[in-house]
Amino acid sequence: MAQKTYNSKEVCEMFNLSAPRLLQFRKGQTVKVAGKGKDNEPRFYEFEPILKEGKDWEWNGSEVLFKESAITKLKQRKSYRKYQNNNLTTRGTKPTANRQQRKLETKKEVNNLEFSVQELAEEMKLTVQKIYALRDISTNKPVSFQNYLKQNKDWKYDDGKVILLKSAKEKIQQYADMLKEKEEIPKSKKLSVLIGNKVFHLQGDAANAVIKIIEKEQLSKKKEKV
Repeated sequence: MAQKTYNSKEVCEMFNLSAPRLLQFRKGQTVKVAGKGKDNEPRFYEFEPILKEGKDWEWNGSEVLFKESAITKLKQRKSYRKYQNNNLTTRGTKPTANRQQRKLETKKEVNNLEFSVQELAEEMKLTVQKIYALRDISTNKPVSFQNYLKQNKDWKYDDGKVILLKSAKEKIQQYADMLKEKEEIPKSKKLSVLIGNKVFHLQGDAANAVIKIIEKEQLSKKKEKV
């Protein structure tokens, strides 16, 4: 009997995972941490993949198929993390109503200071790619905006996910405003001028200057006819 397999979409839906997160489980992850001290050299931490190729998943053409062993590992991981979270909240005496209220208030305060990339992308009407590019470790940082997001100050890793802090929200808003201003600036006009058998292409200030001269001549001719 053939072993049941699952595609990436099925696994993501089963465990509420994003596609990039599932890829990290297959390929592992490298996390860069800013250095401290005189040398200020960054440190890199390697995380081995949880799911092993050939054992927990395999290629079927261009599609990845996950085996039952992968499902078992992810279930165990989910149960362990749930146990850890419950253990942290229930350790010691049973929380009183006041303690529970304080936890809710603390959670609310954290939520006001930390954001997911998707959350701010939707709020600022930007793509998640543009926000990721604003980080100081990104290789495609925009040159038009250099107030980049600094690791452990504006953003941090949390279980392999990028979490944005309050200061990041302010910088991203500045970037969104800058892009909006650029969109509102009228684009330079382009103009092709035929002189004899030669064509000259003008744009920007030169094109605008020629257009103004032509418009002025046309207006002058209209006045003469009147």
